[in-house]
Amino acid sequence: MASAVHLSLITSGEEVALLEAFAAEIWREHYPPIIGKDKVEFMLEKFQSTEALLTQIEEGMQLFWITVEGEQAGYAAIKSQETPYLFVSKFYVHKTFRGRGIGKQAMQLLRVKAAEMRLNGLELTVNKNNDTAIQFYEALGFENIKAQKVAIGGGFYMDDYVMRLSGIR
Repeated sequence: MASAVHLSLITSGEEVALLEAFAAEIWREHYPPIIGKDKVEFMLEKFQSTEALLTQIEEGMQLFWITVEGEQAGYAAIKSQETPYLFVSKFYVHKTFRGRGIGKQAMQLLRVKAAEMRLNGLELTVNKNNDTAIQFYEALGFENIKAQKVAIGGGFYMDDYVMRLSGIR
């Protein structure tokens, strides 16, 4: 049984800077075989850098540490959108914490947040080739609702599935 998982809101620039380094470690470990090293580095700078994260917070995103017994096990980000689903923009668990039920518990906490906001569920995007993440989300009840390919600059695209978890309220 996994230890109790908590979501801790990231509010300070210092925490965001720590998150940038933490995110880079996760991304450089997990994503090169899926999207390639060059795209990893581009996406880290564009979406996971301190500057990018602070801008995302200013635009209404909430960033959280996923903690277990006070240790940072991962991070998540949520944002309201124009649909009745809470958008999970970021959801990552560090490799040293995977396979212990931490992601499942953290996702349950996000479900509770969506229910408290009187939303119908959660929505997220996942790279089409990220098989382990797709399997994880499907095991939690997420359904693939569509594919999308979005240009992000630098000649790169996010080639994703949009997945949705409904019926939480």
